[in-house]
Amino acid sequence: MTNEVVHLIKDEFGVSYHPGHVSRLLRHVYGLSYSIPRPETPTRPEDAEEILAERLDDALGEIDGGRFREAADHGETVLGFFR
Repeated sequence: MTNEVVHLIKDEFGVSYHPGHVSRLLRHVYGLSYSIPRPETPTRPEDAEEILAERLDDALGEIDGGRFREAADHGETVLGFFR
């Protein structure tokens, strides 16, 4: 993307900038970053959200005798790590 911006600046304003300088300007001054959009993986199951909800429910129910499940049911924020 940086090279495209460098060419755009050159075409529009007749000024040449080094791609590294333009990259720093875009990132640090303007808060922009370049990323390539990812399409959904073809191996993703149709019911991925349901699978996640079931696994999360099972995991929360197993931790500390279900205390985290009760906290989540009451709208409290629950943080943790899962394997």
